[in-house]
Amino acid sequence: MFSTQADHLESGPERIYSLKAGAPSTRLRQKCAELVQKATLSLHKLEQCPDAFMYGADPGAALFRLELAKFLTEQYADTVNHEDLWVNAGASQGLAFIVSLIFQPGDVVFVEEPSYYIGLKALRDDLGMKVIGVPSDKDGIIVDELEKLMMEHSNELRPPTDKKPYSAMLYCVPTFNNPTGSYLPEERCKKIIKLARKHNALAFCDDVYNLLSYMDDKPPPQRLFAFDDKSDADYKGNVISNASFSKFLAPGLRLGWMEVPERVRRLLKTSAYASSGGCFNHYISCIIAVALQEGLVKDHLLMVRKVFHSQLNALCNALDKYIPGPFTYQRPKGGYFLWVTFPQKSTVTN
Repeated sequence: MFSTQADHLESGPERIYSLKAGAPSTRLRQKCAELVQKATLSLHKLEQCPDAFMYGADPGAALFRLELAKFLTEQYADTVNHEDLWVNAGASQGLAFIVSLIFQPGDVVFVEEPSYYIGLKALRDDLGMKVIGVPSDKDGIIVDELEKLMMEHSNELRPPTDKKPYSAMLYCVPTFNNPTGSYLPEERCKKIIKLARKHNALAFCDDVYNLLSYMDDKPPPQRLFAFDDKSDADYKGNVISNASFSKFLAPGLRLGWMEVPERVRRLLKTSAYASSGGCFNHYISCIIAVALQEGLVKDHLLMVRKVFHSQLNALCNALDKYIPGPFTYQRPKGGYFLWVTFPQKSTVTN
């Protein structure tokens, strides 16, 4: 992990940097606090400010979704439709909400190995799903292995119903993976879409790192959601992009978004949990809507990318200089994580 909470703990004459939390540093969180303060003052001057203290529309405030769609369209270099957006209270809440609404305990979920360990724990322990690991390599999940496993477990996939329209789930971090830093090539993305449609599976993408691209100002790799083309003859909607502001603004905001297909939106609109709360984080989303509108979020993201890219280079330089013995790593092109592989410990027999 390199783009982390870079706060340090003093230890004699040396500084020990904690890599425990994957979050912006104290300095970056202070910058976020200044952004939020400025946007809050702007919001409170608006005539419609009292609406920010009401329940709000279930999918999120119209202004927030419109401004977010414009922001993401620019950053992704790919069209994002505001009607596809649904506000969540962070990526973890988005995962729990979707799985509890659309799946049931015992349903099969295919998960790339390695993957985000708390996500796996939530799927297995909290939500009671049957987790099946899928091998990956330097380019992410190996789609041929996924296909074999889907065929092998096809008799365990639940028949779809109106309220539970998917027979299985794929949980993945396709862009700047946690923890390997890899991203799925275009050809693998296309193959996953075909498999998801064939086996009636929902690909749930943890897309919290997509905007943290260090590829010479190029847009990040296309998210898997973009490959599930609505103009295809066999399109049904088999991908959700679950994202968050946690990794480049601040996790304490508890604000994120999902891009969801129409058949999922129809189910979300029937959720008592969603309609009772009236948007999962309405007030903060109204503040961030103003910050997006004023260009504050874009400026902050550009600054954060430079900081994180610098930290990545520093870590790689330190690895090359100070780590003894043979090891390998692939320098990531975005995200938070760098995966180092050491040789297996050999057994010496006397």
